[in-house]
Amino acid sequence: MWLKDLLRKLTKGPDVGETFRDYIGCYFYGTEVSGSDQPEYVGAPATLEQLEAGVRSYLEDFLSTQHDRSTPAVHTVQVVLADLPQRLRAHVQSDMTLPFIALDGTEMFIRKGIRQRRKENGKFVE
Repeated sequence: MWLKDLLRKLTKGPDVGETFRDYIGCYFYGTEVSGSDQPEYVGAPATLEQLEAGVRSYLEDFLSTQHDRSTPAVHTVQVVLADLPQRLRAHVQSDMTLPFIALDGTEMFIRKGIRQRRKENGKFVE
């Protein structure tokens, strides 16, 4: 049984929140312009709670930069923020290749992946 788990972690990587040596499974979120192959990564949290806090902060920052509050993009972001925890849970349990939010040719994505863990004073911290 342990050999099967080891092979899965070596080939696929750890699941979100799980660690394997210097790596941890996490969510990646950011934006991508339609038709572009260069995404802009914003964060890589290791838990759903951290993901919610990061996405909420990112979307609230977006709202604070908008001068015209009557645009469809602002309305969409406000609706998403109103029930963000439920939308995030539904998104991470469904097809994560689809965008989380699409606004005027820019898509916000949330994906699973792995990143290297951070060390401070010789110990891993997250």
